[in-house]
Amino acid sequence: MLIEFNVENFLSFKDLTTLSMVAAKSFKEHELSNLIQPEKVDFRLLKSTIIYGNNASGKSNLLEAMGFMKSMVLNSFKEALNGNKDKKFPLKKFALNSKSEKESSFFEILFIQNGTRYRYGFELDYDSVVAEWLFHTTSKEVYLFRRDGQKFEINKSAFKEGLGKEEDVKENVLFLSFLSFYEKSNISNRIIAWFDDFNFVNGVHDGGHKRYTLEKLSSDKQFFNWALHFLKFLEISNISNDRALKELELKKNQGKDDGELVNKILSNFHTLTSSEKLVTYHRKFDEHNVLVDTVPFNFDLQESEGTKKLLYLLGPCYDTLRNGRILVVDELDSRFHPHLTLRLLNLFHFFNLNGAQLICAVHDISLLNKDTFRRDQIWFVEKNQFGATQLYSLGDFKTDKVRNKTAFDKNYMEGKYGAVPYFEKDEQLKKMLYEKREAGEV
Repeated sequence: MLIEFNVENFLSFKDLTTLSMVAAKSFKEHELSNLIQPEKVDFRLLKSTIIYGNNASGKSNLLEAMGFMKSMVLNSFKEALNGNKDKKFPLKKFALNSKSEKESSFFEILFIQNGTRYRYGFELDYDSVVAEWLFHTTSKEVYLFRRDGQKFEINKSAFKEGLGKEEDVKENVLFLSFLSFYEKSNISNRIIAWFDDFNFVNGVHDGGHKRYTLEKLSSDKQFFNWALHFLKFLEISNISNDRALKELELKKNQGKDDGELVNKILSNFHTLTSSEKLVTYHRKFDEHNVLVDTVPFNFDLQESEGTKKLLYLLGPCYDTLRNGRILVVDELDSRFHPHLTLRLLNLFHFFNLNGAQLICAVHDISLLNKDTFRRDQIWFVEKNQFGATQLYSLGDFKTDKVRNKTAFDKNYMEGKYGAVPYFEKDEQLKKMLYEKREAGEV
């Protein structure tokens, strides 16, 4: 479970920026549905966080910073093993300040795994690890290792796996990543496994999660049935593949219940190959609105973009909820009706038994309401006059601006929380739009 993420001097984040998943003790709304109570701690965590802001304000940059940290942890030693010993880090420092360009970038994350709290972070320059640290908390926070350049301090009693390996670590390799390739079932591997469960999805481009979902549909009957049940409210009766379509004689299935039809489709679906197409089935009615048949649709060609996105997202959502992982989605609401976005959010609020968390960036202000979110779940980003992104929570505002009966969406659109674009009336814009062209202009 994620507690907090910190970043500095990366993309549009010039100054130290913190995204916290710790629930404010003073807020009492949605305590049963929207909060997690981890074991052995005296605070609660948010099940979800939603991020708003103008285009190009830094929403995606925040999520990219998280993804960059994960990539460094999982891949820095792999790159060295593959012969890229001199490869530089693909850092994207804050480019609009001459001092920032010369300073290192900072990443830190606090999380809970198997009842233990960890704080891990590092500072990077383009060609070296400037600093790295790992702490854990049982009764109090204790360091496991600290690194300053190539100087290491190892906790001899609590982190024996790090002893004697300091000299073997290259300056462009993270110590944590290096250690995870040696002894198994140690602290380093457990932390690497946690980062591996930190999943990222782009809500505009289906990419890898489309492939993941299709493979899971063909191999996991339990997921198939869950996805089928979820999709029924869209009036999609069943999902299958084109081989199943060829072998399925629809007339013979008239009068059979859904369970029989699903079983027949499933028996064919597990052999789906990459060259075959996904098929969905819709109910067909006669002039008296009596169900008479089931009509196959080529999923890629005939289904709406929203339906396709929904199905492909179900794989990551199912995996995250079932295994108590973290899912980060950029542009979650893209191609979705607001009610559909809300339905996905409610999976994490009301059907979340294993401590899963969702972090998403959206534009849809219909979701910005007190009936769905607590104040501390709602975050905003905006850029200041120097081009740097600032991140802040609705929970940071005083009660004179945010009351129990406050209309969050209305206040947001009126600019009371910032993070929205303003288009002032501009006579010059109108004049330029409608002025007559000079002779000879195209």
